[in-house]
Amino acid sequence: MSSRLQEFLEELDRQKQAYHEKTLSVEGEWSMYLRTFQIYDLYLSIADLLIPEFYMGSMALGLLFDFDLTFIEPFNLEFEWRYPTLEEWLKGVGVVIEKIMPDWAVSVEDFVSLNIEVKYQEPILETRAEKGYYGKSRVGYFYVDPTAVREFLRNAVTLMSKRHPSYAHRRAAILSAAKALNVPEDLARYVHDRMAFIRDAHVEAFILDYGMLDVSYLCEEEEHSPPQALIPFTDLDGEVEELDANTLSDVQYGFILDFSQLDVDYLCEPEDLYRDEAPAVIDGLEEKLRRFRGRLMITAPAISNYVRGDEAADHFKCERTNVWGELQSIRYAVEAEVDAILARAAPNLNDFDRRKYVSAVLQLLGHLGKRHRWGYGVFKAMEEPDLRAWWLEYWGRQGLDINILGRVYDAVKAWLPQAVSRKVELGRRLRLQRLGLPL
Repeated sequence: MSSRLQEFLEELDRQKQAYHEKTLSVEGEWSMYLRTFQIYDLYLSIADLLIPEFYMGSMALGLLFDFDLTFIEPFNLEFEWRYPTLEEWLKGVGVVIEKIMPDWAVSVEDFVSLNIEVKYQEPILETRAEKGYYGKSRVGYFYVDPTAVREFLRNAVTLMSKRHPSYAHRRAAILSAAKALNVPEDLARYVHDRMAFIRDAHVEAFILDYGMLDVSYLCEEEEHSPPQALIPFTDLDGEVEELDANTLSDVQYGFILDFSQLDVDYLCEPEDLYRDEAPAVIDGLEEKLRRFRGRLMITAPAISNYVRGDEAADHFKCERTNVWGELQSIRYAVEAEVDAILARAAPNLNDFDRRKYVSAVLQLLGHLGKRHRWGYGVFKAMEEPDLRAWWLEYWGRQGLDINILGRVYDAVKAWLPQAVSRKVELGRRLRLQRLGLPL
């Protein structure tokens, strides 16, 4: 065994032991549990701020682009938990978390009938263009959303807003995805700005059923008949704009000059489109917040899940530690392969710039290898040429050389699917084995 290989194995084992001690050992789980108490109040305050923004924004995309709410993420992401059975507990299962479909995730027709004032329901439903459904729609009388474009609308903007606090990076991510998928730039910009308007209105204006006491501001009033509120928000370019709105439905769906897209937004009346009594969607939001609060204290056992007592005591016996180590090995193998490609394609790169290209490939591996879908479905739905175009465009906007990126991508695409498949399989197999589910 070469000395370099010996050093690598020793370093990997050291990392595995540190990972085990921090998250999977009894002391590590207890430490995480105590930290949950320390962050409890702050975490709930952040959740009360962020969850309604994602919730109301996702709901708006559903009605504006005619998606059933069962299809919109993260609107439809909801979970409940239970204690394990004795058999499951003996296999190392500390808590069982199951995805459920919430009652508020319904079809567009049901959403309108449950939440919108009766006098507005028919005009809204009549303006919808018919989408195609197999065995139901007539040929020539419907349209079908391209898969990748549909994924872009339903979750890519949400993901990018969540992951990119920098407007420069967010802009690059959204516009590069739109270009690769042939989504008109004006539409991509509008979707981002509508979501940003909904998000910023949560704090910048006190709106009934949406604003937060002691957090949301009383905004300025525009001289208008009837008077409307001027709500500032930050657009895709990082510029602060002001739009006028007066109700929650205005913020989510209302047609606003020099902002809205024709045939997308609705011309709203001065009063709110929602029913006067508490609509189902508000009850759904309150239920979502309650479920989140109820899950927070199971964070520690959820992170250290699928670990038996003997595995918690010894990292050499712990299967989760070995899975994590194999995932790290895949990462190191990818890094070494990209370094070798760059040594041929761009031998004059310094270490700092070379690392940028390595990180770009690791991002590609991560986006394609996520086991959950929230925001990553758009990348899995892309055809290979679209994925290549998006990746080159995105990293080109970050200042990397397009020619070098192209050579790297063409070199890694032969083995990348196998690395992605292995990464996903390692992540899912242990959970299914411990819960006694078919692989």
